[in-house]
Amino acid sequence: MIKRAALFAIGGILIAVALAITAHHLTRRPPNNGNPPVIQTDFTAASLIRPGDPVFGNPSGRLTIVDFYDIRCPPCRRMNLRFNRLMKANPDIRYVPIDFPILGKPSVLGTRALFAATLQHKYRALRHILMRQKPKPTMAILKTDAAKAGIDWPELKTAMNSPAVTARLNSNLARGHALGLKYVPSWYIGHRRIIGSISYAALVKTVAEVESRQKQTAGNASPAPHKS
Repeated sequence: MIKRAALFAIGGILIAVALAITAHHLTRRPPNNGNPPVIQTDFTAASLIRPGDPVFGNPSGRLTIVDFYDIRCPPCRRMNLRFNRLMKANPDIRYVPIDFPILGKPSVLGTRALFAATLQHKYRALRHILMRQKPKPTMAILKTDAAKAGIDWPELKTAMNSPAVTARLNSNLARGHALGLKYVPSWYIGHRRIIGSISYAALVKTVAEVESRQKQTAGNASPAPHKS
């Protein structure tokens, strides 16, 4: 009887842990991708950029998008395609992706590989592969990916667990948590934080609204003409 009771107790604990893990991962996805929440912020997207962050599009672009994403997040991947399309259509966009691996160990592993690839100037090449790859990142898969991207695998493998890569990983996670981010994608444009994915048409409309707002703010800040 004691053994049976102990087994039931252990089983209950395992179920509770499993439910907790499931709930943990579910909270990492936006509650409504069809109509994602928009939150007004006191700061601008541009103010979130830090030295060493990857910059796509126009580095001097007047409109900045900062995107906290996970390489394994389907809505993040859809938005990545739309951001790429947007940068081709609008040469004034500066897009800054922030790797925020909150969807489990495979995401962390893939992000470590990305940061290690940066040391070989191959971040973009590996990111292009990982953002389109269906299997979860494993060491075997990453080795194949490295060959496709022209990355030295032994060097990458060593760098993945280096203090520099670990520090960057922890820094990105701390940044997202400090902003209160619980979902991916969570991206910033102007004074807005948008949680989840939107259509390309909605993205273009959002950009136009923010650009208009920026021009209006710049116009209001212009000094009055001097009277002689």
